[in-house]
Amino acid sequence: MFEVLVFWLVFCFWLCFNSPCLFAFLGAWVGASGRGFGHGDTAILIKGSTIKAEYYYWKREVKTYQAIRDWLRNRGFNAWRRYHMFYLHAIYKRRERLRHYYRTAVRFLAKTLHEMGIGEVFVGYPYMVNKSNGNEYNANIWWFNKIINWLGDVLEEYGIKLSIVNEYGTSRQCSICDMKHENGRVMRGLYICPVTGIGINADLNAARNIAKRAGYKTPTPTKILSYIVTTNGVKPITPMEGETTKPPR
Repeated sequence: MFEVLVFWLVFCFWLCFNSPCLFAFLGAWVGASGRGFGHGDTAILIKGSTIKAEYYYWKREVKTYQAIRDWLRNRGFNAWRRYHMFYLHAIYKRRERLRHYYRTAVRFLAKTLHEMGIGEVFVGYPYMVNKSNGNEYNANIWWFNKIINWLGDVLEEYGIKLSIVNEYGTSRQCSICDMKHENGRVMRGLYICPVTGIGINADLNAARNIAKRAGYKTPTPTKILSYIVTTNGVKPITPMEGETTKPPR
């Protein structure tokens, strides 16, 4: 059976402001193409909290070496050249560490989808994000274009098609009642429908909305798989580590 995956790759930069602990790298829905989702109502969440931690660690290192370098240079000490090398090395390490995390997550995702028999992937892309309204979260930490390009290259290796969907407004729109609620997102990435009172993970809510834009039905998830990106690969999350396995309620 030909299957399709629809997920949200906006990297929830709204969620980053309020919830450093519950960041979902993506929310995924798996289902049969042309027949709704049927038995394939599975959601996948990959948390990116380790990516944020890595970014802020090296950001602090960069600022520290930069401050010491400038202090020494302004006072005529030749040692500033040494700290300039430390500064450049910290910038390099920050970029390469983030690249490692992203490529690890992309490879894991592509392999998982191939094993699940997925034939097509729909990615929500934030077309409205640009240099004029970008910020540290959606411009520095989450590499939209690069990750989508990497994902497309790896999916092609597995024979999976990649399609782009405009995700604008999917984080505010309720996948339960199909209405837009400006205050629907609450603490730790939880989206609560003001009309029905049903709560759902904010990232999965956006994923369901993207699925609808792609023309697929979005049932209530019966199985949610939670993972986290680590230095040694992508690992399943235990309940003590913030596992998100409960369906909307």
